[in-house]
Amino acid sequence: MKRRDREALLSLGSNVEPLLYVPRALELLRARHRVLAVSPWYRSPAVGGTGHHPDFVNLAVRIATDLPPRALREACRRTEVALGRRRVADRYAPRTMDVDVVLMGDLVLDLDTWRLPDPQLASQAFVLVPGADVWPDAVHPELHRTLATLCEDLEPHRRALLRPIEEVPGGRPT
Repeated sequence: MKRRDREALLSLGSNVEPLLYVPRALELLRARHRVLAVSPWYRSPAVGGTGHHPDFVNLAVRIATDLPPRALREACRRTEVALGRRRVADRYAPRTMDVDVVLMGDLVLDLDTWRLPDPQLASQAFVLVPGADVWPDAVHPELHRTLATLCEDLEPHRRALLRPIEEVPGGRPT
């Protein structure tokens, strides 16, 4: 890692052609950041919104980056746009790609529409389980517990919503 690099945890999700868009997202992330680890892929039901939405494919990516938090968030948004993401009024609408910065070391930020660490990190299995897969010893800066410990304490019904994807066509990119 370069001297000014900081490790960050990204949460990726797609419920529109995920087997196409997840590998593309990983390529774009690798082009800009040093990817340290990619979690297994998980399938989880879409939550929120109205009507039926396709299941999500979720995973986590641990990176080293020289970008400060806001610039990293903007880079993630550009990745989403490059992959056809359109933000609409329904925040639960299906999407080609969602790339969220959920943890950057011990940083705690509380901006108008964005928090670090992401509030879903400790409570949502689709964020926490893949995150613990790639960075188990990361300490949540507000709860002062490792991701592995938070994962162990996750309510069983939340964890049961995640289903590992055993086979990814073309193999799982690492």
